[in-house]
Amino acid sequence: MNMFLKTRKEIDENTASLENRKLIPHNLSCKNWDIANILANISDGNILDMGCMDSYILQNTVKCGFKGEKLGIDLGYSEGALAANPEIKYSCQDLMKTNFESNFFNYITCLSVIEHEVDFEKFAQETSRLLKSRGKLFVTFDYWNPKIDTSNKALYNLKWQILDKKDVENLVGVCAQYGLRLDRPIDWTTQDAVINPSYCSPFPGISYTFGILMFIKD
Repeated sequence: MNMFLKTRKEIDENTASLENRKLIPHNLSCKNWDIANILANISDGNILDMGCMDSYILQNTVKCGFKGEKLGIDLGYSEGALAANPEIKYSCQDLMKTNFESNFFNYITCLSVIEHEVDFEKFAQETSRLLKSRGKLFVTFDYWNPKIDTSNKALYNLKWQILDKKDVENLVGVCAQYGLRLDRPIDWTTQDAVINPSYCSPFPGISYTFGILMFIKD
């Protein structure tokens, strides 16, 4: 954990791993890197997926047979919407201010959401409130260093920023203030701009990669 996607080969290997385990690959194959790495670090326990639509993480925790509550939130959900799997419950909520009880979750996942108008301090404060002691927070995000200007770009009707090293360091520092600490130092090594106009980039001329961090609550 605490690393960056370096090559397309990593995506292909993680996609094959999910398929070999009879798990559900993402319809955007690039996200299988996130999913496979997170699934390798969770087991039984209550889990919340933040900013998800029909969450592949939650679907796969069911496939893996993990015990515990499986909840997902997104601003795009209609109240009363039913999950495809009865073990999963979705609701329309702001990830920076939820109505869940404190110290309830063993795991919180947030895949490629933090770059869409999320206030880092409010996010850290809320995830820390929700997690049990020693609970894990997984955050994935779009990344490139030096900074790429996306000030005129939007996704899902929200502003979009590709995080750079300074942004990631800021996120880590803010999380630490709320008792969320990285399980190990970040490996800052990058290689290819894996997400590019010929593979999964949402805009012509924009190339970047993904990052993943795992925090543990004090």
